[in-house]
Amino acid sequence: MRRASLVAPLLLIGIGLLFLARNIFPELQLLDYLAKYWPLLLVVWGGLRLLEILFWSATGRPLPPQGVTGGEWVLVIFLCAVGVSLHAVRGLSGWLPGSRIELGGLDIFGENYDYPLSAEKSSTKTPRVVLESFRGNARITSGDVQSVKVTGHSTIRSLDQASADRTNQQAPLEVDGDANEIRIHTWQNRVSGSNRRISADLDIVVPKGASIEAHGRSGDFDINGVDGSIDISSDNASVRLEDIGGNVVVEVRGSDIVRAAKVKGAVELKGRGSDIDLQDIAGQVTINGTFTGNSQLHNLAKPLRIITPYTEFSAEKVADMRVTLGNLNASDLTGPVRMTSSRSWDVALTNFTNSLEVNLNGGDVDLRPGLLPLAKMDVHSRSGHIELALPPTAKFDLTATSNRGSVDNEFGAPLKLEPTGRRGATLRGSNGGSAVNISTESGQVLVRSASAADSARPVPNTPRPPSPPPVPSKPPQAVEQ
Repeated sequence: MRRASLVAPLLLIGIGLLFLARNIFPELQLLDYLAKYWPLLLVVWGGLRLLEILFWSATGRPLPPQGVTGGEWVLVIFLCAVGVSLHAVRGLSGWLPGSRIELGGLDIFGENYDYPLSAEKSSTKTPRVVLESFRGNARITSGDVQSVKVTGHSTIRSLDQASADRTNQQAPLEVDGDANEIRIHTWQNRVSGSNRRISADLDIVVPKGASIEAHGRSGDFDINGVDGSIDISSDNASVRLEDIGGNVVVEVRGSDIVRAAKVKGAVELKGRGSDIDLQDIAGQVTINGTFTGNSQLHNLAKPLRIITPYTEFSAEKVADMRVTLGNLNASDLTGPVRMTSSRSWDVALTNFTNSLEVNLNGGDVDLRPGLLPLAKMDVHSRSGHIELALPPTAKFDLTATSNRGSVDNEFGAPLKLEPTGRRGATLRGSNGGSAVNISTESGQVLVRSASAADSARPVPNTPRPPSPPPVPSKPPQAVEQ
């Protein structure tokens, strides 16, 4: 029986889908793509046909008497005629606009064409500078000037120089407004169907007292030495800020990193992204969103608030805090410190003051208060181990309970173990200090005597493979919110 090939029908289906996409998205310059890249159809066709024959041979099926049938040769000749005709027409006329194709967010066809940009406008010493609907990278620095000066270049990805020139004329750099409010326009959104293939790299010098407002689609913002406020919103941008005198608001829907250092005002981060790096922040810090990379927070002088769909964390001051996916390590916290989560977290807290409240759906908790007098503590993990290392001279009123696990007392008097039921236990004791309540539903609890500098000791856990003692303390890691 003659075996028919599926390659030609699949190619026809693919070509039909391309023309259907052109009907649904009129801005798709399909003829331009076919004119320049039609030989790829023959390459794909030949590759699929070769794989098909190899598959038949490997499975013991009869091979076709001819590698390519007569009907397929007719279709090949037709594609060659159409492709050569389109390429000839494209070379003789400029009515087919250049464009680009993206694969995974990357341009795979076309070339980059660069055009210089330059503009300047006088301003006051404290202007409000607005960067409108921007795609690209912007580096903003301050100087002892009374003007806003913009230099850089625009990059246009196109199939030919003529198309890039037309696009550049449609999207000029403009700096307008009055001395108090200056607006920087790149007009990338003016180019129909092409606004995603134009980007700009800008160097902007502003007066030191300026405030910055930037709206972008993608790219990086790097701002340094500005005394005014910063307000950035972008679909996808990395943000780096340093030596900022005012408040900072950053809203992103995707970012590799948001970094802020030496900020005198408050910092508010919103949206979604990866890494966060905040250092030497004098004002309140609020993180509202989902940032799933490594977060490092150092020297936060005012309250910290972290709000995600599943977790909330707050502290009045933070000296050092690192967060990664499911892990939170922090030291030298000024409380009240509060953390609640409907997900599992491994939490390690050292040298915290005032009160501590932790309520987790699961995960291990390692507490080393270190400082006296001991803070009031209320800690609960639904399914995890809890270790509490108390200073030898600490005063407390302690109750530690595991409903379905063991409770170990390595602190000694005045703590006493009270079995509860067949599987659980409670450890109680008081010497006149703060209330300390620790509980877990199905984990182990260990209370021992140690300073904050001592290494944490593992709580025994039958399901986990045992580790030979002594075990070094767990190194700090960044946290996922």
